Amino acid sequence: MHSKLWKITKMLLVVLVLLTANIGCAPVQGEDNMAHVEWSAFYMNQNHQYRTLCYRFEVNYDPFKEGQGTFSCFFVDKKGGNCLLSSAKVTSEDLAELDAFIQKLPLTEQKQKQTDMLFAHDATTTEFYITLGSYKNKNRRKVKPQLSSMQQDEAMDILKRLYVKVSKREGK
Repeated sequence: MHSKLWKITKMLLVVLVLLTANIGCAPVQGEDNMAHVEWSAFYMNQNHQYRTLCYRFEVNYDPFKEGQGTFSCFFVDKKGGNCLLSSAKVTSEDLAELDAFIQKLPLTEQKQKQTDMLFAHDATTTEFYITLGSYKNKNRRKVKPQLSSMQQDEAMDILKRLYVKVSKREGK
């Protein structure tokens, strides 16, 4: 009797361990197979009535051609100086931080909420998109995920660090 009870206890422990392992490995709701998202363009732009609040960042990248990426940007730094790069060469190493940021984003189209309210417009226009897919597979599509203000700030910080890194290398 004692050995049967011991065997049942061991089997229950094995089942419990297996169930725990399956729960621990289960994907998070809303995420698919956690595969690396392939992207070929990142664009973030804001036109504003005040020049100091205007910016434009554009990264075009083909991961199959190392060194074939380009980075263009314009923004005004804290001292009021223009920071400008046009089609500067970038590598996957340069873009690692931006790539990690993109991988965390919900890269699905989100429907714009309709509202009947009237808003006062201050002539600010913004545009943000990421082109998914690569030049190789010809299956490219733009997605426009909604960024929170914290995500926008994080993207700006990453892109400004990229500007500093690339402009030093370019000698500007």
